[in-house]
Amino acid sequence: MEDLKALILLIKTGTRGEVKAAQKQVERLWHRACFEPELWPAFGVFAEEAAGYGSIPDLEHKLAFLNTLKWPLWGEETANFGFWTDFLIARVQEPEGKVRLAAVRAAEYLAVAMLSAFDTPGGLRFKDLSPEAREKVRRQFFTFAQKADELVRKYRTPAMKKYRYISSLPPGVFKSCQQLLNRSILTTEERKAQFLAFLLERAAPALPPHPPGHA
Repeated sequence: MEDLKALILLIKTGTRGEVKAAQKQVERLWHRACFEPELWPAFGVFAEEAAGYGSIPDLEHKLAFLNTLKWPLWGEETANFGFWTDFLIARVQEPEGKVRLAAVRAAEYLAVAMLSAFDTPGGLRFKDLSPEAREKVRRQFFTFAQKADELVRKYRTPAMKKYRYISSLPPGVFKSCQQLLNRSILTTEERKAQFLAFLLERAAPALPPHPPGHA
């Protein structure tokens, strides 16, 4: 398979045309991997490269990298789920709104991958996961939600209480955290109920159970 590291380097540093061409090639390789499962592990290089996100030279290339993540995140190895949840939690708190939005969108794909590993297993990608591995991913998924919920609580100010809907919130970290929690991770009432059950299961005294997502 074509060297993904070389493509990522172009995405991080190339001209606009080179970036777009490299992104299209990553997408093509992803579609190829759908029919050749042995190629999936190669996409793990994105996690390695994301560890050096801070060295990407400018905002345009940071956004290019973040906007390419949907492909590797859709088919990520379960071993990297923990890294990615922490990575996106960090990005959603950045001062640049475009970065936060890209992180929220990337989190949608990560959440789908995690759910397919433990809640709606199907196809070839996660068919061989053991019950123990599925349970680990379940805990990681709801821990991701818990961290997002903690951010909502952290960045909520008295001024935010007057807003009933996320869509009406002014742009900022608080709104991005709300979007992360409610539009990327806990996207249904069923999922929110499962999250509350998870909090009760863990009996976390610092985070009493409450319906998540209130502005």
